Amino acid sequence: MKNIKISVKSQFRASHYHDGALDEPIHDHTFVYIVTLTGPLNEEGFLVDFREVEQFLNELNKGLSFKVLNKIIPNSTTENVAIFLFNKIKEKFPQICKIEVFEKENYSVTYEE
Repeated sequence: MKNIKISVKSQFRASHYHDGALDEPIHDHTFVYIVTLTGPLNEEGFLVDFREVEQFLNELNKGLSFKVLNKIIPNSTTENVAIFLFNKIKEKFPQICKIEVFEKENYSVTYEE
């Protein structure tokens, strides 16, 4: 049986800052992200219940919303935010294959394993 992919979109608002080459003071973003899971269908004809993924992402977002990400994710570039989110989601949903994180509407980072 072939694998199928499903995606769930979520978001949180948080602050971060950059030292070094970027040298940006603390500022905030609404980080919008799309999580993609892949695998075979189960006996009921779906991969994972969308609502189960959404509920998990909402809980994950609560721990990040309105926080300074540098205190949670060292060197909190959007690239590192993507890797952090991917790894957290993988703990619950090993079927994750990709995450795309938007820092702004026109700027995104994709992380795949």
